[in-house]
Amino acid sequence: MPVSHHVAARRIITAALRAGAAWINRVEEPRAWRELSRMHGVLLSSLPVGAGPSTPAEMIDLLPVRLREWVPLAWDELPSAMGDLVVLTDNGELTEDAFEAGMNYLEALYGGDGYFDLGGAWLPAWVRQTAEQTERAVFRHIRSGGQAGYVAARTMLTEVPYGTERALVEEYSRRGAARMDVYRPVPSDRVWAGASSWLWPCPQCRYPMVLRGGQLRCEYPPHQSRFGLAAGSDKRGGPPVLTGGLGRLAVAEPAQGVLCLDWGVWRYITCPGLSEVGLMQWLEKQEGVRVERWENLDEWDVGVYLADGHRWRVDVKDHQDAQTIVDRPPAGETVVVPNYRRSQVNQLQAGLDALRTAEGQRYTVFTVSRFKAAVTKRLKGMGA
Repeated sequence: MPVSHHVAARRIITAALRAGAAWINRVEEPRAWRELSRMHGVLLSSLPVGAGPSTPAEMIDLLPVRLREWVPLAWDELPSAMGDLVVLTDNGELTEDAFEAGMNYLEALYGGDGYFDLGGAWLPAWVRQTAEQTERAVFRHIRSGGQAGYVAARTMLTEVPYGTERALVEEYSRRGAARMDVYRPVPSDRVWAGASSWLWPCPQCRYPMVLRGGQLRCEYPPHQSRFGLAAGSDKRGGPPVLTGGLGRLAVAEPAQGVLCLDWGVWRYITCPGLSEVGLMQWLEKQEGVRVERWENLDEWDVGVYLADGHRWRVDVKDHQDAQTIVDRPPAGETVVVPNYRRSQVNQLQAGLDALRTAEGQRYTVFTVSRFKAAVTKRLKGMGA
């Protein structure tokens, strides 16, 4: 698959998502019309001359249609989810797939001055905050604390997604992490307000789940945490009773005075960090293994060193779209994906086979389980 097709598709999806978000805010936000015109321009700039909708109005009329049906691109050479994306419902609301696409395919756009085009703070966070923007802003700050401070901060961002101000101060102190301006009041769409206010942390990532249409859900698709709220179940100021749900039970907690991580930090640092920290913790329990977390200020995620001199420099990657990893090759020669991304292993290996690290090393791709098995085998003296 030509890389140019993939880059163009991500840019087109970004323009379509931002246009959809602007459209649903057009009544209360006058700047939405300017954003619609700008995203129409971004869309056309990614297509051959004369292709695509001729006006912003025509673009909006097409947002309830699958992209592959109105954007002339080689969609068959791309992941099917990209071409099948529908941004708006027939009623002019954002689709569930649009939210998920915003978390997986959103691309950073730049202004004429070379700086990030944020599109205005009035746009929802999921459509204006990208991994690149978030990581640059956060990592620049926490790297100033040196290696130990960096590790403390990254671990806290993964393990402490919410808390009261007092609880967060105690965590900073206990961990030796510098204060970070990344915690915000819990958004209203994550709080149930009755006689008392309540939130429900996702059983997997611990981030307050979003409450929409009488349903609770974690917005990170792999977590699949979804629950219903039983009507009239809030007795004596207590939280509503949850119904249904996949996986572990979600437990309500008081929302009064609680802060949570900025959405972009949770999505682009906390969620990927879960797999990283989980693997680190397992490695640290293995006898004869020395582990360096986020070695050299995150040159790679995990340095794994054995007594026999063998080493792995590991980058843990959790992306819905494997091509984004190939387009930006990791620094570490060992690429590990979560078990729920096992279907990516062959594609990643094929895409990385022609590439080398800065030191000329070949890439090897594992799932978390396969990598643990390789470490265990090596520790038993059986080779990797």
